[in-house]
Amino acid sequence: MDFKKITKTSKMNSLVFFIFSFLLLGISNANSQTQTVFYDSINKQKYALIDVHKTYERVIEKGYASIEMFEYLGKYYYESKDFEKSKLYFDILFKKYKLSQISSKSIELYKTL
Repeated sequence: MDFKKITKTSKMNSLVFFIFSFLLLGISNANSQTQTVFYDSINKQKYALIDVHKTYERVIEKGYASIEMFEYLGKYYYESKDFEKSKLYFDILFKKYKLSQISSKSIELYKTL
């Protein structure tokens, strides 16, 4: 009887360990997608490179946006030759804001799409 109890307990501990490990791995993987941390051995400092376009997209999905974000994303995807996404963000920009608020560079890029 004690052997069965010990086996159940060890199986339960193993299950909890694996669930916790997968959660921890998922969280660390999600954080690594948006920023990469480097160490500068000369200056003895850490610095992070952040994917601004991914961060802006998440902020926009949550309902917070600005002209600068839409312009940045439109230009970023235009320069990356992803014209479909570029047009998507420029379309939103031109529907949401007045022409006088939008930069002339964004207007020129939008005309080429």
